[in-house]
Amino acid sequence: MQLIMIPAMLLYNLLSLFAIGGHASPWAMSYSVFNSGNGCKDQGTISNEIGTIASKGFQGVRIYSATDCSGIQNVGSAARASGLWMVVTIYISNTGIGAAQAQVDAMLGWAQWDLVKYIVFGNEAVHNGWVSASDLAGFISSSRSKLQAANYWGPIGTAETVDVIQNNAGVLCDVIDVVSANIQPFYSTDTSASGAGDFVSQQLNLLRSACPGKDAYSTETGWPTAGSANGAAVPGSGEQQQAISSIRGVAEGNTVFFSFEDELWKDPGNLGVEQHWGCIGQF
Repeated sequence: MQLIMIPAMLLYNLLSLFAIGGHASPWAMSYSVFNSGNGCKDQGTISNEIGTIASKGFQGVRIYSATDCSGIQNVGSAARASGLWMVVTIYISNTGIGAAQAQVDAMLGWAQWDLVKYIVFGNEAVHNGWVSASDLAGFISSSRSKLQAANYWGPIGTAETVDVIQNNAGVLCDVIDVVSANIQPFYSTDTSASGAGDFVSQQLNLLRSACPGKDAYSTETGWPTAGSANGAAVPGSGEQQQAISSIRGVAEGNTVFFSFEDELWKDPGNLGVEQHWGCIGQF
């Protein structure tokens, strides 16, 4: 009988395809490479902060661009030193898919696939009207071919809102390996902090129904500590603690918690909450 030898890296990525989450510790924390002044964090700061994330029991970290502030290199080296993996976002802005191609090229040149648990194409790009669902699907498919040619065989998906996945399931489900979306219970006017976990669980079930047979993940979930109320959703430190505890009780093994720290470089938004999602202190 002839034995088929599978390269170690290929075997690693094939295994990761079928088991990217579901463990009994927090799955991942979202992390920004920008400091409060919208400049790039230095390597020492990144290493210390990634170390803090690891010390809280997280398995991985999500970054929002492969190229901003040399994210895959700087966060990647810190993640390796701390024993974490990464969810890497190929960010699609209002400039469209063409500009995002440079991030794919950067990933191909970097190619440290043992650090990559999941590659996410876009962050609410369809929801924001920056790309169509069909164009996003085409970009995912063409990029998959390039990534596999460079020996990345791990899972690929997108980070949209749940309704975008539902409304475009016929286009998106066939080109993704797992189904994921940003799920923010605060933006549901009927959801209080204590109900955050139930809301996330319900939304994950909607994702599973949209793409049957695929595992479902939240690529962003949290609760703000300051700003104005959104109906029953009230921001605050105590409310955040309650919400995070509720979410951890039902979905911590397949959730990217948002976010590591307050991100003061962002626009406050109409409710004044966008800068105030830092939650590492809740773990």
